[in-house]
Amino acid sequence: MLSKVLTISIVFVVCAHIAWACSDYYCEPHWALNQGEYSNCSSLPILAPSNDTRVNFKLLLVDGGFATLREIPVTEDDAGNGYGKVPFSVDHFESNVFSSKDKKKDADAESGGHGYGEGSRCASNETGRADFIDALNGSKELSTAERQVLIQERQKLNPDCVDVATSGKSVNFSIPNKNAKHLISQASKQFLQYLAAATAFYEGRYDAAKADFSGLANSKQPWLRESSRYMLGRTELNRAQQDAFDSYGFPDLAKVDRKALAAAEGKFNGYLQEYPNGRYASTARGLLRRVYWMSDKPEKLADEYSWQLNNQGSPQNNLTLDYLALEVDNKLFAVADPKHIKNPLMLATLDLSLMRPADSSGARQISFSDLSKQKPIFAGHPDLYEYLLAAHRFYVQKDAAGALKALSGKIPQKMTYLDFSRLVLRGLALEATKDRLGARKLWLGLLPASLLPLQSETVQLALALNYEYGNEVESVFKPDSPITEPAIRNILIRSDASPELLRRIINSNLNSSDERRLATFTLLYKNLLQGHYKDYIRDYRFLPGDAAKFTSGADNGDSPPLALFGWAGRKTNDSYGCPSTLEIAKLLAANPNDPYGLVCLGDFVKTNDLDSDYTFSGYSGRQSSDTGQAVLGSVPSEFPGTVFSRGEAYKTIIADTDPVPDLKAYALYRSIKCYAPSGNNQCGGSDVEQIVRKSWFQTLKKRYPNSVWAKSLKYYW
Repeated sequence: MLSKVLTISIVFVVCAHIAWACSDYYCEPHWALNQGEYSNCSSLPILAPSNDTRVNFKLLLVDGGFATLREIPVTEDDAGNGYGKVPFSVDHFESNVFSSKDKKKDADAESGGHGYGEGSRCASNETGRADFIDALNGSKELSTAERQVLIQERQKLNPDCVDVATSGKSVNFSIPNKNAKHLISQASKQFLQYLAAATAFYEGRYDAAKADFSGLANSKQPWLRESSRYMLGRTELNRAQQDAFDSYGFPDLAKVDRKALAAAEGKFNGYLQEYPNGRYASTARGLLRRVYWMSDKPEKLADEYSWQLNNQGSPQNNLTLDYLALEVDNKLFAVADPKHIKNPLMLATLDLSLMRPADSSGARQISFSDLSKQKPIFAGHPDLYEYLLAAHRFYVQKDAAGALKALSGKIPQKMTYLDFSRLVLRGLALEATKDRLGARKLWLGLLPASLLPLQSETVQLALALNYEYGNEVESVFKPDSPITEPAIRNILIRSDASPELLRRIINSNLNSSDERRLATFTLLYKNLLQGHYKDYIRDYRFLPGDAAKFTSGADNGDSPPLALFGWAGRKTNDSYGCPSTLEIAKLLAANPNDPYGLVCLGDFVKTNDLDSDYTFSGYSGRQSSDTGQAVLGSVPSEFPGTVFSRGEAYKTIIADTDPVPDLKAYALYRSIKCYAPSGNNQCGGSDVEQIVRKSWFQTLKKRYPNSVWAKSLKYYW
């Protein structure tokens, strides 16, 4: 926790788009509306190429009435990773925001969790045992003794699905003679044969399993007949895939037994034809999807997903919308060509993904000509089709003016996510064509109509970007500002705000206490580390009386560590004794090159881990392009000054012809240690060659041999 919160004190200079703990986490948001490339960390509630395909698909499902989105407060962990409500990560969207209306259904026995994995045929053992026992109890042809023996034998079957060929296990199935003598009726012998078939199936002896299940396919026992026909399909499917997966579950479909796959397809279709509402109809249909995938039949697979989507209440349906989106993403979109897909929602999702810039995967961008040929498929969804054409003009052709002509500015009373996407894209096109005022008018008009979850926050982001790139950050913080989303306002406070704006925020009771504390921290931090020492002395009065409680690691929510400014260095074996930050500022206000002040400001930076190259990199300037791309917090800051570098401060002291000896020895020591142990500069400023560091080392050893720093330093790097 300590390292996480220490990062808080440095983020203002660097992580304009990230909250306090940016360096501790991999997934972080990109605060832009036109994001360009795909990111699983920064999706938006608009249909966009940069979104994860699951997000785009599920937005269309929401519009289709299959699901809803729900408002979820930003958690402490989300805020710690730099998130507001938008952008959002795919994981957050799927687990917290998206809410399907379907009922939960069981996964397929061999589904591998609906992903690529082989799955396990043993997954069905528990349900198979229950079905077997139910069938025994329902059979009038069995005696009580026969039923008890068969139940006892079924209970013993606890397979681990290790193939006999590799395990060396016995392939014989038999029961003790004392029990076998009770099995007299034809029905009991058929149930026993089923046990032998199931044992062979779980042991990977597919020929034996096929023979025994085939012998039961016309049994007079209803369950044995139905289950055996279903199990014949599973037997062939498992035979087909037995060599196709490695130990980690990754497939090599070239190793699939195509003949067995064809047999499995025939068996499952035969079962479904005879038992359309059967006990295993949903799993049989689910396993057919696996057959289509492994057979490289994307058109059949796409048709099956479309059927699943449009037949949610059917007894043959076994996919929740969450799993449907995951499977479509993993098994269809990864390999399908748009020509394979006839469902408009799935096709639109794939089309959007094919508008991304070409990447290392080799996926080609879809052409406008190919998109134009899809019009018949979207006959029932003309608005969606027109949106795709406009999106292609904007994202692929970089023709913002052309996209603008194709996008209506009408704001409907009841707005879907497709409507919202159209209007946001129109706004982006206006921004890209330099019509900032026209875009602002659109954003302001769209805001009151943005009633569905995440829409308002998205428009607020758009409006904040408009103000920021129009050099009007102050408008965000006016009393009547429509931008209320805390994460957006905080980014602008940290990254863009001028000293005057920060002071106004601190002094205004209309701003929340959290914002005032953030503005106080930002003002004092930048004053001290960007050379405004007189201002630091003057603005120190803004530090609240309870600042000491806002420490790194304290349970103060997202509040910055104001206690940092109460720092006073304590002399240790490896540091210099220093006064408070206020006294350091007074020294440097009187003389910006005061050696003692520079050394102590350097110790303040080092002690609080404020000086890595990453920390001070920040944004080099405005990020924009002719497509209207903009990133919140990326314009040049209105806070003047360059960031303090202790590496450069030490050089100043080293170059001084008449410093206090201890100060010079310490500066030499610290300058050398800046490169320990990797040889890379960790103190900021320009790098120096190793030969220079060697000369520093020699000077320290020769001129200041009795100093604690000369005695402790053994190497230079």
